[in-house]
Amino acid sequence: MYKLFISFLIIIFFLGCAQKINPNEFHPIIAQKAKIQPSLREIQYKPNVIIFTKDNNFYEKKAKEILENLLINSKYVNILNRASSIKDEIKLAENAKATNSNLNQADYIIIVDIHPISYNVRYIPPTYYKDKKGRIHKIPGYYEYEACSSGYINIYTTLPYKMNKSIYTSGCYRATSSFYENIKEYVILKSIKQAINNAKYSLYKFFTPKGYIFEIRKKGDKIILHTTLGKANGAKEGERVNIYEKKIVKLPFSKKSIIEEVKIAEGIISNVVNENDSWVIVERYTQLPKIGDYIKMNYRYSFWDIFR
Repeated sequence: MYKLFISFLIIIFFLGCAQKINPNEFHPIIAQKAKIQPSLREIQYKPNVIIFTKDNNFYEKKAKEILENLLINSKYVNILNRASSIKDEIKLAENAKATNSNLNQADYIIIVDIHPISYNVRYIPPTYYKDKKGRIHKIPGYYEYEACSSGYINIYTTLPYKMNKSIYTSGCYRATSSFYENIKEYVILKSIKQAINNAKYSLYKFFTPKGYIFEIRKKGDKIILHTTLGKANGAKEGERVNIYEKKIVKLPFSKKSIIEEVKIAEGIISNVVNENDSWVIVERYTQLPKIGDYIKMNYRYSFWDIFR
């Protein structure tokens, strides 16, 4: 059993090392271009987001602060911090569209509705036990505090103003002390922070940016992609990605067409991550990616998540 465990650790170690590459060891290939090429605006796009609270009470204001910090640290969005109302933001977006101008309008409006649902304090009395030599030992009593919070993070598009995603989340926090303390507010705020952290990957999946492919290289059977996804918009070594192409699909019994986004491959971001670009290792594909196709991080859980 011990040898099996050691073998497992060795395999995991080498799996981790296998993701390191040197792009200079790969040779560029003449790759096809996607039929639908991204515009400069699409490549540089980072959505503007403004956050409101539902009831504007103390705990929701704190939830808003925590959520703002989470999204700022992700680097996926620009957080707008200004005194306005939802009506103001919709009007600003309408004016920007009407004049075809950039007025620093919000692309998305988030409404936070997270609040405490329980707070309990209980005293755990001392316990005693006897060891093998017959000696009596005491485990001191202590106070246990627990708070739980839950609610929704609702994401709306500004134009048209409609709900795009509703994320239900909840979280609890527990603390102990050898003597009684009045730490209700502290424990509740910790539970709110936990609730928001529990919604992190749902938020990341919604706002994850696209990285467009502009170079493809090969070495033997190994393929790597040079993309526009860099540290500036949240790219990290080891994040798994899906790779997509855009297709023009004609609607049946109609002259109209729509654009579909079709997953064609999977990969992982390598050790080469710069401020505005990164290299992705293709792990499997149904068709070879093309210049102009794009990647998105998929936040699939793996063994390595325990080290984050």
